[in-house]
Amino acid sequence: MRARRTVLVYLAVSVLFVAFSGIVGWQIGSRSDPPLAEPATAPARTIPDSVPVVAFLGDSYSQGIGASTNGKRWTTLVSAAMGWSELNLAEGGSGYTTSYLGQKTDYSIKLDVIAAAQPDIVVVSGGRNDYEAGTAGITGAVASSLFAAVKAAAPNTEVIVTSPIWDSTEPPADFATLIDGVKSAAAQANALYLDIGEPLADHPDMIDPDGLHPNDAGHRTIAGAALDALL
Repeated sequence: MRARRTVLVYLAVSVLFVAFSGIVGWQIGSRSDPPLAEPATAPARTIPDSVPVVAFLGDSYSQGIGASTNGKRWTTLVSAAMGWSELNLAEGGSGYTTSYLGQKTDYSIKLDVIAAAQPDIVVVSGGRNDYEAGTAGITGAVASSLFAAVKAAAPNTEVIVTSPIWDSTEPPADFATLIDGVKSAAAQANALYLDIGEPLADHPDMIDPDGLHPNDAGHRTIAGAALDALL
């Protein structure tokens, strides 16, 4: 583990929030849901040597939309179970290939934060928005470039990739093409690929009233699937 360090986690998130403020309303499958509020500023946190710092790149599911609090989103539940210090960089509406109103919203816009934080692990989770954008066929190739860029920005970082997931309804037939592309990209990058299946499938009771995002039960189920694949 690297030497004790002070990670300006909330400062980094605040900078991203300001930069992204014109588009944060664009959520996965829902363009108007407000993001979960994060503190505008907070003191720096000193992370002990023994605690891995884990950054999450993802969409509104990873951001925690649908959860009643940030503490009940799946990324935070996994981090607590694994003993990780979470750096959540996820944004609603983002993906491997996404853009909105001419602005990039893909995961690569967070590479500067990854480079500054030098996390022990980067977890990348998403893909639904790429399908919605009509880029399922090229998502795998772009994902491959992203994983290489993450390793270039933080050479000592381990990359973990989750399989893209759908909601409680049956995924479109060609969603499998996107999943296969991401899986292949993870293999090429020597990243750990977590096949978490479709944890929300046939569980409308785990979906928020917005009809798309997981509620607290859904986030717990996603966290459980991720932990089962990790452990």
